[in-house]
Amino acid sequence: MVKILLISFTLLFSDGTALAAGGLKDVTEIDRKRVARRKVQSTQPRKKGGGVGKGIANFGEEVASRLDRIVQRKAFDLWGDPWTLQGIPLILPSGRNGFHLGLRVAIQNIRRQDPHLVQIEAQVLASDKGRYKHLLGLDFPRAFGGKYRISTRVSYDRDISLNYFGIGNGTSIDFNLFEQNDVIYRHVREGPSLQVQILRYLGKYVRVGPIFGFKQTDVEAPTGSLLDRDRPLGFNGGQTPFVGIAFVHDTLDFEPYPTSGGTHELFFAAYPRGFSDFEFYRTTYTYRRFTPVHRSLTFAHRTLLEVLTGDVPFFELSDVGGARPSVGYGGDQYFRGFASNRFIDKIRFNLGFELRWDPIRFEFANQQIKIGFVPFFDFGRVWADFLPVKLGDWHASTGWGIRMIWDNRFIIRGDFAVTNDRTSFYVELGNSF
Repeated sequence: MVKILLISFTLLFSDGTALAAGGLKDVTEIDRKRVARRKVQSTQPRKKGGGVGKGIANFGEEVASRLDRIVQRKAFDLWGDPWTLQGIPLILPSGRNGFHLGLRVAIQNIRRQDPHLVQIEAQVLASDKGRYKHLLGLDFPRAFGGKYRISTRVSYDRDISLNYFGIGNGTSIDFNLFEQNDVIYRHVREGPSLQVQILRYLGKYVRVGPIFGFKQTDVEAPTGSLLDRDRPLGFNGGQTPFVGIAFVHDTLDFEPYPTSGGTHELFFAAYPRGFSDFEFYRTTYTYRRFTPVHRSLTFAHRTLLEVLTGDVPFFELSDVGGARPSVGYGGDQYFRGFASNRFIDKIRFNLGFELRWDPIRFEFANQQIKIGFVPFFDFGRVWADFLPVKLGDWHASTGWGIRMIWDNRFIIRGDFAVTNDRTSFYVELGNSF
């Protein structure tokens, strides 16, 4: 059922499909409680019934019986610690980017579950048209005796159909040309990147420390494209290594899938001349808050404010920094529903809201499965300068999504988004925030 749904999503909405591409508990005690709960349930007589309740139960059983075909999570012992292995094959048809084949896996040491002791993420993805999205990520939340959190991510990307609509908050788009995948808005970016964070704990909730990274971007602008006509700074590509510092205040109850608490994240990165081909600075503030409304209902909110100063190449204007670097406004992360890179400039502000409802919950093969539904709303804009202040021309998107949450760690989401530009559907791994 689930596999059929995922493939159907990508086939029906292939032009809008994108790929995104983490309290201390004792695992033995958790397993003991689950075994005890199953024993109690097995001694209770089954109740007969029908109607909606039975239909939901049958739906849950059907999902559970099919889920193991696409996502495998098996606990095993290694070096005396419990580990988990999760993975999903990636089969994504797309009219713009070709037919994709790949694999995404996550391996976690769960001796600690706040959120884990060690996590390794890896992805290999390639299309028959030459698109590549490869990554390797390592996360050590309690390194060096619990004093540091060390995270690193290495990736190699080749995006063959990225958009360029110009720079500014009021860029226009010819939808006939865009839907025909005309060359006017397209260009190709390719290159490796590296991000490293070494944050020291100052008490229970605060982390502070250096960040650094490297990115090489090669740009190909087709003749007749808007990028070839405008030739903005960075048209020929370049290197953008950076160094900086991060401040994080984190009170989340469970980082991979939070239901309470929040984070304040302030990241400052400098791209100095001599190391970088462009001299500029990036300051990123992100606030996230999760408020429990009911056992199965969470109100989630994100505020983003980012300011770039100096000689910023266009390909950095279209990226958002911080703890989770991503493509900027448009696509599946910010302003869902707008085309990727729809609005780019040096200053950006965004408010995001989600109401996460997880009404369907069950256990299968000693694993917890939840099916959720999420209405969402995004609101914001970009500016070239702080002054003079311009408060008009805001952009908004709204929609609803479906979530499959595996043991509160592995999340598959489908989002249907509506804007004044268009409608889009995304099948992604992980939440938007």
